[in-house]
Amino acid sequence: MVNADLIFGGIEGGGTHSWVVLVNGSGHKIAELEGPSTNKWLLGEVECLKRVWQLVQDAKKQAGVPSDTVLEALGLCMSGCEEEETNKELEATILAQYPALARHVTVTSDTYGSIATGCRKGGIVLISGTGSNALLVNPGGRIARCGGWGHILGDEGGAFWIAARGIKILFDEEDNLIDPIFSTEKLRSVVYSHFDIKDRYGMLEHAYTYFDKSKYAGLTAKIGKAAMEGDPMCGRIMYDAGYALGRHISALSRNIDPELFLGENGLQIVCAGSVWKSWELLRPGFLDGVKPHCEKDVPVPKFTLVKLMVTSAMGATYMGAEKASYNLPRDYSKNVSPIFNYLQSSHLISTEPQKSTFFTSECGSRHNGEIHNESSTNGSVNGENGHTNGKMNGQINDIIHEIKSKAIEKPISA
Repeated sequence: MVNADLIFGGIEGGGTHSWVVLVNGSGHKIAELEGPSTNKWLLGEVECLKRVWQLVQDAKKQAGVPSDTVLEALGLCMSGCEEEETNKELEATILAQYPALARHVTVTSDTYGSIATGCRKGGIVLISGTGSNALLVNPGGRIARCGGWGHILGDEGGAFWIAARGIKILFDEEDNLIDPIFSTEKLRSVVYSHFDIKDRYGMLEHAYTYFDKSKYAGLTAKIGKAAMEGDPMCGRIMYDAGYALGRHISALSRNIDPELFLGENGLQIVCAGSVWKSWELLRPGFLDGVKPHCEKDVPVPKFTLVKLMVTSAMGATYMGAEKASYNLPRDYSKNVSPIFNYLQSSHLISTEPQKSTFFTSECGSRHNGEIHNESSTNGSVNGENGHTNGKMNGQINDIIHEIKSKAIEKPISA
């Protein structure tokens, strides 16, 4: 039964900023605002919880709700909250130290919050921002993870990884370790300009003395821009990034509950992070990477890529309501927007793994029988049946053909 007088809260807590949302028992949003970081590992638990309290108080004020109102439930989707045991300890601490905050509290990771916001029964969130990470949530709550190990151990397909890959190609070329398959003139110009250096020796202080991961990550947008303008070397780097992201999905494929493929749109994959703005460049590599590659990988026959249209604080409110055993009305269609739909014809599905790596991907193959529907930037939908290349803007179609034709012939880096 709907009780419009109840109030539910949700917080998306990040390392740089946070969002809080309040909704009433009818599911209508009554407040939303941005606040400071609430990462407990950066701030300490005491300061983190003070900020959580203040965020809720500020949201109550915006909604015109009395400051002494106790929320029926509060969901917290926080960066750094990956371990279930410590999350339960944090829940108990909040209830003990702030009894007037909410009657029910649930804590989980910000990664999980994206799925809660965009997927009714479960799905995958695939993050590609500065780093990369993938989380699968099955119906019933069973989860599986891939990636998220930081720039030293992983983050393949993230902005830092893309930038570092471009820089390494230049170093390896000058050391005569590789002969790049495309000219690096444009890539070199982009890298040197971004870091304001004259030669590769100038790169050393940025790599060691004054290392700044965000500075590296900022280079990726410029590599993407050069690729969009037709540079094949930068285009190949973006292809490899798409391939790496697709591999996250194929790695999770063995753990996907078949129920997630039911329905018109199949498996829902929430795409989070700024690198997805370059989907047009990532797509050919992604579709090659998502195929089975390891012995236990299985085909992913039907999926939809979506982007969130609201903060994952909304998903946090849903989780809080579930903790309170309340059926909060929700409309997921307002929370996400489709980017790309994929359907593999059943008679073409193969269980044989693709024998490929980032450097020797079988990316010249066709995908006859696959149906791709992609939402373009102006909101129209293009139906595709055949090549994975699809309809690209300007010179992108040509350079993708060239990149794919040379991907097997020679690796770009050792």
